[in-house]
Amino acid sequence: MVQWTLIWAGIGALMAASGALLGWVVFPRAVHEKIIENTELRQGTDQYKRWEALPQPLDFKVYIFNVTNPYEVMQGRRPKVVEVGPYVYFQYRQKDNIRFSRDRSKVHFSQQQMYVFDPESSYPLTENDDLTVLNMHMNSILQIAEDETYDSLRLINAELNRIFGRPDTMFLRTTPKQFLFDGVPFCVNVIGIAKAICKEIEKRNTKTIRTMPDGSLRFSFFSHKNMTDDGMFTINTGIKDPSRTQMIEMWNGRTTLDVWNNRSTGLTSSCNKIFGTDGSGYPPFRTGIDRMTIFSTDICRTVDIKLTGTSSYEGIPSLRYEIDGNFLHEIGPEYGNECYCVNKIPKSIVQANGCLYKGALDLSNCFDAPVVLTLPHMLGVAEEYTALIDGMDPEPERHQIFVDVEPYTGTPLTGGKRVQFNMFLRRIDAIKLTDRLQPTLFPVIWIDEGIALNEDMVKLIDDSLMKVLSLLDIVQWVLIGVGLLLAILMPIVYFAKRCRGDGSRNISPAVTATTSAASLSTAAAGVPGNRMK
Repeated sequence: MVQWTLIWAGIGALMAASGALLGWVVFPRAVHEKIIENTELRQGTDQYKRWEALPQPLDFKVYIFNVTNPYEVMQGRRPKVVEVGPYVYFQYRQKDNIRFSRDRSKVHFSQQQMYVFDPESSYPLTENDDLTVLNMHMNSILQIAEDETYDSLRLINAELNRIFGRPDTMFLRTTPKQFLFDGVPFCVNVIGIAKAICKEIEKRNTKTIRTMPDGSLRFSFFSHKNMTDDGMFTINTGIKDPSRTQMIEMWNGRTTLDVWNNRSTGLTSSCNKIFGTDGSGYPPFRTGIDRMTIFSTDICRTVDIKLTGTSSYEGIPSLRYEIDGNFLHEIGPEYGNECYCVNKIPKSIVQANGCLYKGALDLSNCFDAPVVLTLPHMLGVAEEYTALIDGMDPEPERHQIFVDVEPYTGTPLTGGKRVQFNMFLRRIDAIKLTDRLQPTLFPVIWIDEGIALNEDMVKLIDDSLMKVLSLLDIVQWVLIGVGLLLAILMPIVYFAKRCRGDGSRNISPAVTATTSAASLSTAAAGVPGNRMK
């Protein structure tokens, strides 16, 4: 029995060592290899199928700023707006024209997008609600013409009614369906000078304005994104380097843009460089990675996101990333990124160096129109803009850009790309309609393009990763725990039994001698007494 305690102690030590070896060497290596296998883009795999067509549509929520006092604004009064929304759309994405490089390390593709209105999630709002919004296309055309020649403005002023349908304000009565996708008509049945002006507008080939079969023009905010692609991407498959999985190598055959200012020496500035992912996925093994990048074609730039803490989604642990300060709040020469100061809106409210104030980004070169980007409700925007309008109610929780990423696979669990599009509304030379306008950074719409994994995807991650990790964890610590228990307890039992055995051997001779002496004495005393009887 004593010998068996030593054997069990040895078995316990072996179990503890095995648990440590499995838990800190074998299991992590096996999990690492399995994750790489399941995240790289290799044809025929489940991951490839999920990448090719997103397994669920993204939520595309649009909030529109309804102007409640348009005629007062035209008289120079302070604008008042009310947020109306969300108007919710399903955004479907499907990869097309897929081609792999010879070594399979890169894949080229375009990505079709389709938007479908979701009446259930939008209820009680509908696509046919009546709204009053800033007339973006008229405002944009007038500001662009002002930057060109004064004579152009005089001609447009004379033909304003024919081109834009007899406007009496700088605002537009429309519906979400028209404004966002179907299009607001203008340049309808024009002749003479008006027709010539409309032809010049058409020649600019602005992506938010399209020509109709009857020759008229239509403005819509997102029609250029619906049933179309946003260019040809080349991304890394992760087969050779897992740390670059889904990272963009080129967009439209290039590694740089021509949107932002370059260096005075002619070298490409950091603002024009393309890198990061498109936000639909990230490389695996995010633990310890405090920064990631996303390239957005919608705003023509790369965006840094930084690790701000941990979170969880439907019980799955995640890392939370949020936008960095240099996205909108830290732009200018003092931050080393003056390349974002394109100085395309000089007659508006700008700093002495031409840059916009804190929290605003000039997208003129990206949109081919004087559009200004901010966070929703002008979150974090300088008072030079927010003090000029009523109706802004910024809430960090609701209006911040964030993404929660599962750290092992790099899978986005939930997140929201939240941005607001604005335009400066101001007096424009030679346009009588604008004579009394006070300069204002005017909000138009904000969007929340987000994802929240559905039940099927959550179950897939839970079954294929979280439960496996939990099981391996249990195996490791059971082996270590039981092993250490045996290794510590069995020697104690061994020495206890040995001490008890030694005590028995030391006491037995004395007891035997005493017992023998007592027996002999009794026997000696008893014999004579018997004889006397």
